[in-house]
Amino acid sequence: MCGRFMIGDENWANYHGALSILRGATTRVRYNIKPTETIALAARTPEGLVAASARWWLIPGFFRGEASEWKATTFNARIETAAEKPIFRAAWKHGRCVVPASGYYEWTGEKGRKQPWFITVEQNIPVFLFAGLCAARPDGSLTAAILTREADPQIAHLHPRMPIILTEAEIAPWLEQETGDVETIATLGTGWTGRYAVRRVRPFGIADDGPQLIEPDGFDL
Repeated sequence: MCGRFMIGDENWANYHGALSILRGATTRVRYNIKPTETIALAARTPEGLVAASARWWLIPGFFRGEASEWKATTFNARIETAAEKPIFRAAWKHGRCVVPASGYYEWTGEKGRKQPWFITVEQNIPVFLFAGLCAARPDGSLTAAILTREADPQIAHLHPRMPIILTEAEIAPWLEQETGDVETIATLGTGWTGRYAVRRVRPFGIADDGPQLIEPDGFDL
């Protein structure tokens, strides 16, 4: 699952060769991005690769009501079923995208005493990319979902699901649909196994933001 994430560098497109055409694309540094908020993404369109903004909570193209009327929980999409599920099927075929991030959060513990954990990947650049799906609304605006898969053993104790984090080699094939569905579902995002950095952080509120959210709380893992 991915219900909150952060991005710590505004020039996210500058770090990935597959997104070289988008050099200079920017977004605001944010430490507590929540579903229904606006997120940055890169998507393949008939006109080519574009940087865009989207509401993080996918609404399929067949739904013509107001965004507030869409009640299904669709800010995440399971990769195992997205290709066939009616809500995500069109986006899987025509709305693949990547979402820049620098880390995400999971919570453990009892209700009312939840402990947040910050999860990122060990690499030399400050931004990685989630695999995502996006869909256009009647007014031309976009909505998006982040794809998830079964969590790697190193972080499965925090949550059984995890967002799909793309390796550099996976970015272009995902956007260009160069790999068949069966192989994509089986292998996408598995290249980060064993390369996670996890730390326990201090509890924070829904409206909180800032670098203090990812500071360790003093607990040694």
